[in-house]
Amino acid sequence: MSERDHQILDAAIGVFSRYGVRKATMGDIAAEAGISRQTLYARYANKGEIVRGAMQLITDRVVRDVREAWASVDTIGDKLDIFLDLAIVRYFEQTKQMPDSSDLMTGQGEGGPAARQAAEEGKIGLLAGLFSARADKLADHGATPQDLAEFFYQSSTSFKYTARDLGHLEALLSTLKRTTLRMLGEG
Repeated sequence: MSERDHQILDAAIGVFSRYGVRKATMGDIAAEAGISRQTLYARYANKGEIVRGAMQLITDRVVRDVREAWASVDTIGDKLDIFLDLAIVRYFEQTKQMPDSSDLMTGQGEGGPAARQAAEEGKIGLLAGLFSARADKLADHGATPQDLAEFFYQSSTSFKYTARDLGHLEALLSTLKRTTLRMLGEG
């Protein structure tokens, strides 16, 4: 991805966060990026392409940040804490401050569902890799690393939208983490 693409997609993320995907226009994105609409259309044919690119950029950054932070800790529990903080809590707090930003995170608009699925696969793959070290323990419970990764990710993601407040979210995530660690033979 080029520097110009990063500039455009960062601008789009800002616009989508303020106005929501549906209300944002290509003109809004171009103005935020400091480029002409013609330049924007030369790179992205429509808002759906920008949504897909923005979601991919967000996912790439989350996965990068998680991997970098994981390098400094050793336990699965610590790694789960990092994942939950960077992939779940950060976005919960953002949507409380900027409610329209949830449009982008849930894949609203043209191209959104496919982009959301790709984003989910990246994060689930990250977790499946973490859980693969305990594949034998998971097999004892009739599960695979991929099964647990999907369950963990989908559960934690749903909590972003159902938790009443940050304290409630943290309690839900703590329960999920404890349950996951038991399945992995860690708790």
